[in-house]
Amino acid sequence: MLISTHTSLRNILGYEKNIELLKMAGFTAFDINLDGPNDIMIPEYFNGDDYRQKAYALREFADSIGLPCNQSHAPFGSQYGDATPDTELFKKTVRSMEIASIMGAKGIVVHPMQFKYHPYYKDELKEINKRFYNDLLPYAEKFNIVMYTENMWNVRPVSHVIIPSTCSWAEEFCEYIDMINSPYMKGCLDIGHLILTGENVARTIEVMGADRIAALHIHDVYPQSDAHTIPYLGCVNYDEMLDGLKKIGYKGDIT
Repeated sequence: MLISTHTSLRNILGYEKNIELLKMAGFTAFDINLDGPNDIMIPEYFNGDDYRQKAYALREFADSIGLPCNQSHAPFGSQYGDATPDTELFKKTVRSMEIASIMGAKGIVVHPMQFKYHPYYKDELKEINKRFYNDLLPYAEKFNIVMYTENMWNVRPVSHVIIPSTCSWAEEFCEYIDMINSPYMKGCLDIGHLILTGENVARTIEVMGADRIAALHIHDVYPQSDAHTIPYLGCVNYDEMLDGLKKIGYKGDIT
């Protein structure tokens, strides 16, 4: 099992220095962030025509210090609109999948679409996401990288109270993974998001099982705040989480 975190300091220090610091801090892998400043774009570093050469060079550096890339995170953008193959978001997602593959990542988190208000458009969003992931599937196969969908949250208009959204509930999360029917489609279970949307951590882990949960996002949250803070400083019951993962025989990494 690898313990990783994301390259959140890349825009300040650059990728190489960021990766070097993660190695010094004791992480055994890194999650390469490929979401850019406006969520739809990937980072400027990889926006040019030389993105492949840069990815290969960065992979060589990471290998030289003995820190593997275990996963990645594609541009978000799911709240901005539908990502059909002719959109910039779709094209940047494909590029991020290729970069992550070059880096050696086993999988890449690709957020599901949630640009429509989930309580009213649950079924429509499911069909939109089915098409979205099926459109991406040939690229996942080409680059030999697994797509991880993720449990999301949203906010009520006006009051801005956090509410469940796409894949918030275990049963829908399972449906999203199963409807693609491919080994290149799995789930990244975000523990903090579960707490924000009121889902029980142990129950979700048990319902999804080790066959669907291929990656974890471990962080802590406060009530109505997706703080992404250090574990054990917020509301998450980590004993419950660890017991659940042990019960299903989880063999993936922790990010």
